[in-house]
Amino acid sequence: MKKIYVLLLSLIAGSCAFAQVVPNPGMETWRTGTSGSTTAVNIQAPTQWYGLDSVVIALLQEFGPLIGHSTPQVAAQVFEESTIVHGGSHSAKVMTMYEDTLHYFSGILSNSVVNIDVAALMGGGSATSAITFSGGTPIAGPLATVSAWVRYTAGKDSTGSIGLDSGSLTVNVFSTIHGIDSMVGTGIVNIGPSTTFQQVTANIVYVDSTDGADTVRILFASSGQSDPSDSSTLYVDDVTMTYRPGLGVKNVTAANEVKVYPNPASETLYIDAKGNEGAEFALFSVNGQMVTTGVLDSKSMVDVSTLASGLYFYTITDKGNNVQRGKVSIVK
Repeated sequence: MKKIYVLLLSLIAGSCAFAQVVPNPGMETWRTGTSGSTTAVNIQAPTQWYGLDSVVIALLQEFGPLIGHSTPQVAAQVFEESTIVHGGSHSAKVMTMYEDTLHYFSGILSNSVVNIDVAALMGGGSATSAITFSGGTPIAGPLATVSAWVRYTAGKDSTGSIGLDSGSLTVNVFSTIHGIDSMVGTGIVNIGPSTTFQQVTANIVYVDSTDGADTVRILFASSGQSDPSDSSTLYVDDVTMTYRPGLGVKNVTAANEVKVYPNPASETLYIDAKGNEGAEFALFSVNGQMVTTGVLDSKSMVDVSTLASGLYFYTITDKGNNVQRGKVSIVK
């Protein structure tokens, strides 16, 4: 297994319409349990929030002996905190801890269930692509922001000195388009060291046209660096979100919207161009290189399986006139 980090690209934008509070925003209620196939480890999580530590503990104890670690060192990473709080009586304490074979591993707190696809890892897949999410918080439309009150202490690096570590807040907004769960918006903000609570806000940018947004997945990480530091600690409290005015972000200039999905894509990009048949589709890398082009039918498929992971831009033109522009992420 390899270290797993969640790193997303974001721009800054957005304006508020009205606020809605996420479930258990102040981390006031908690649940407890155990994880591990050989030695039980006590774990905690706020109600309606989830950590990755339970999965890591179980997997390392199960597969550790297969790679020569008969009693792998594992640790919980999410803790109930009642002393260092912003509001109410509790906050969530999220720590980077040593996990055998993964070394210093970021603590994760999310409103969606986080899993690791072991088969993908053992088959040679990347650690990042092996992380999967399910669930999240239902929303009534596109969000503008997600905010939280946080306090962060960077841990010690390999030399024993205070490291340059930082935490992060990542937000992904999803919409179900033609039965496919597609990411339509994203935002990220780094969290630096502080001795008191500070409010951080992830401004959400929508990377593709969408009929709406129905789910938000929020993820806090105690390390955002490629080399996380031992015991980096993030306190999380009072999480809120705000909606955008109107029905969403549209970059369509024609009467009939062209739907490009899923986003992110890995193997195939689907394009519904009903009303814009015959238009030309072109996909560009971030450095401006055209990587694929074609003429659209009412339903078209574009093979992106050979493209490298990253952000791409597309244009759809009809007889030289711009129909639609947008962005799409390729993730392997």
